Amino acid sequence: MSKHELELWYKTIQERSTKGKLSKTQMISIYKDMSDLDSTRISEVVDSLARVFDEDHSGTVDVNEFMRGFILTTKGDLQSKIDYTFRLYDQNNDNQISGEEINRMANAITRMLGGEETGNDQTCFAIIHQFLRQFTADENGVIYKHDFITTVMQNRELLAILSPFYGTN
Repeated sequence: MSKHELELWYKTIQERSTKGKLSKTQMISIYKDMSDLDSTRISEVVDSLARVFDEDHSGTVDVNEFMRGFILTTKGDLQSKIDYTFRLYDQNNDNQISGEEINRMANAITRMLGGEETGNDQTCFAIIHQFLRQFTADENGVIYKHDFITTVMQNRELLAILSPFYGTN
């Protein structure tokens, strides 16, 4: 990515912000307009995305935080995208995904795939949930960051299901 391209992106994102801060709606709109990522998938994880991008834990995402996250998730290498994906699901930032976070993860994946957690999509949810439970590396039922990254790096289909960031260069 050239310096000129970065400057253009920064200017565009700054212009779309409100006093240097971005709302979740603005974040989705930027992903829709400036990347080839599926904005529907991004909208399903926007709360988690805002939490991950908010590096200083201020409760808001400023333009600089968004730029760093946006570039990593759209132009970053595979390892960066997988790391961001893990961080989306690790709600309490303890470098592991707990049973409760696995439930939230299954819900988010089901929605990203176009379903809901109720009705006919309950089967899809159950399959995803069962898979996530088998993914755990220990008897505590948690998914550790290292295991997540190692497994997902080796399985592109799994990455396509789990990550809203996969599919971009």
